[in-house]
Amino acid sequence: MISRRALLLAAPALAGCASLGRFPFDGEPAAEGPGLHVRFFSVGCFLVRRGDVALLTDPFWSHLPLGRVASGVVRSDPEAVAPVLPSLTTVRAVTVGHGHYDHVLGLPAAAPHLASDARIFASQTVAHTFAPEALPRPLEVVNPHAATERTPGRWLEAPGLRVLPIRSGHPDNIPGIHLFQRRLTEDRSTRAERGHDYQEGETFAFLVDFLEGDEVAQRVYVQTSSRGFPDGFFPAELNDRPVDLALLAMDCANIEARGGDSIIDFLQPRAVLFCHWGDFFRRKDRTPWEGVKVKLPWLKRRLPDTAQTRFLFPGWGSDFHFPGA
Repeated sequence: MISRRALLLAAPALAGCASLGRFPFDGEPAAEGPGLHVRFFSVGCFLVRRGDVALLTDPFWSHLPLGRVASGVVRSDPEAVAPVLPSLTTVRAVTVGHGHYDHVLGLPAAAPHLASDARIFASQTVAHTFAPEALPRPLEVVNPHAATERTPGRWLEAPGLRVLPIRSGHPDNIPGIHLFQRRLTEDRSTRAERGHDYQEGETFAFLVDFLEGDEVAQRVYVQTSSRGFPDGFFPAELNDRPVDLALLAMDCANIEARGGDSIIDFLQPRAVLFCHWGDFFRRKDRTPWEGVKVKLPWLKRRLPDTAQTRFLFPGWGSDFHFPGA
């Protein structure tokens, strides 16, 4: 098990790589009209809305200093969370990729503000982590239902949506160091309050269909961490309609840019929003810096738009509209 001491020793690498003050982030003015309306907050946290049905991914809004994460109390910042809460009332589904704090810290603060019929889809480890919180919305453990590259898994229902969990994976945080990866087998007895309380556990990607009646109106794929094939892959027969939008971590961008066996090649999505690019130990009101293993200018050059796919690199708080076919 990686200790807090290991996290502190890794601090120089985790603290960021280079300033992105001049990087041309993508973003669009807020638009009305049918289709997917997307806001990117940071790390893997997106709000994806279609009409009166919304999806929230990896809830996280509180950028905390590295020293506090390594050795202090890790809790959501109420000032960071409060402005977001009014936008969560139409959220019918929450997907959580894994249990590290930068993917789940905002869940207890967000849960009371979700639609009353919302469901939270997460791993057994995440369920054990938040057992002391008594979340006011049901948490569905996805482990038994997950697809793999060979097995179809099981679609899970939420109002206006269906969600297919898919086995994924988490790479080293920096080469040779993989932090807090334990899988919990029983409920925590006390609330998680330290960085190491948020163990990674099992990792998942998700295929999410926005529905109109029994028909799929638009399809979203979410993978907020990956090591490449077979992480996040599912049987080809389930890839039966275009993916309108893929929300992908920088690991996926790196794999695609280097010519690896990429989830992008498998999905052939109409648009990709890349996430988890930033040093989230810096406040959002400061100039963003790259995170570990990220060379954003190089990736933007290597991944130009194609006839099939738009590649977009969103800044914190940026908005997008995807009308659909």
